[in-house]
Amino acid sequence: MSHATDTSFWAKNRNVFVLMIAQACYLSCSMTLVTFAGLAGEVLATNKAFATLPLSLVVLSTALSTGPMSMLMQRRSRRFGFRLGAVAGVAAALVAAYGVYSANFILLCLGALFFGPFQSSAQYYRFAAAESVESSGAARAISLVLVGGLIGALIAPSLTRWFNDVFLPFNFLGAFIFTGLVSALVLIPAALFRPLEKPFVAGTDAEPEDKGRPLSVILRTPTFVVAVLNAALGFAMMSFVMTATPLAMKACGLLGQSPTVIQGHVIAMFLPSLFTGSLIQRFGILPILLMGHACFALAFLTALSGIEIMNFSVALIALGLGWNFCFVGGSTLLTKVHTEAEKGRVQGLNEFIVFATTATASLSAGVILEHFGWRLVNQSAFVMLVIAAGVTILWGLAGLRKPAAQ
Repeated sequence: MSHATDTSFWAKNRNVFVLMIAQACYLSCSMTLVTFAGLAGEVLATNKAFATLPLSLVVLSTALSTGPMSMLMQRRSRRFGFRLGAVAGVAAALVAAYGVYSANFILLCLGALFFGPFQSSAQYYRFAAAESVESSGAARAISLVLVGGLIGALIAPSLTRWFNDVFLPFNFLGAFIFTGLVSALVLIPAALFRPLEKPFVAGTDAEPEDKGRPLSVILRTPTFVVAVLNAALGFAMMSFVMTATPLAMKACGLLGQSPTVIQGHVIAMFLPSLFTGSLIQRFGILPILLMGHACFALAFLTALSGIEIMNFSVALIALGLGWNFCFVGGSTLLTKVHTEAEKGRVQGLNEFIVFATTATASLSAGVILEHFGWRLVNQSAFVMLVIAAGVTILWGLAGLRKPAAQ
């Protein structure tokens, strides 16, 4: 009976399967960039403080293109957006690869900038999967798409090592060639994606004249502040330390181990997504946010305690777990802030803040690592953690006092 049910699910929901493949391809590309963009930047940049600029440009470009990509998909289709994103990924990889081949730091940065539309289009894979099934199967569809990220995390390190070896003596050239090939592979699931029968933006129950509250009012809502702060600083802390890790490992003579460490980090980022929603339903948002803060604290303390391979590995795994709990918890909390009429503005502002903060953090990581070292990188991340945890705890205590006062 169970087997028949599963067969029926796959037969009726081809989109879920093809989007899982697309997610695996995207995560392979993203993970490769995280691992090698900073290393290539360090080799090519005249000022080593700008080594992480390529990765920062990826995040900045994503922040700027997420909104337009969403509007483009609404006007045209999900499939058109996925195809356009894949083509942008191929172009980005080719330009970056030529930058590495010609030892041109500007071309490397330009290629990184082009990668943003691909990354922004990939943010909608899970939403497209949910829209392709009955509402009762949306959670399962999203979870299956996220499994694609785990597949990408498992296969990318071995393949990038092989490609890098093939294209020696041009260091890291193979990684960008690999990124271009895998970006092109996204065109296959995009072509197999069955067009949705209805527009991807569902109809709203809000009255036409209901424009919602002014954004200035929403910005002063404590719940909005906590939601955005956890999502933005959670992403920033993760990006801040993760961006600096390959460079720090190189300085410690552990460069060959960095792909494996990043692999464990990415798995820790996405594996909990299969059950984080259930934990939030069972225990509430506040405990999950605090659990994320605890994981971040463990990551920074472990990184500060030594520079052995075990320190880097444990720190990056804890960093991934902290990101998942804070980002998912913050995103869930955000849905409780806005009405249907306010959703577009609130979510758009949240995404911009998240990616703009992350871009600033990833760029700052290279500067701080170059001039002050690995220790100050983690100490600086602790400052962000104190802010996020402090505001969240105050918000939680205020929530506990309200029922008592009634």
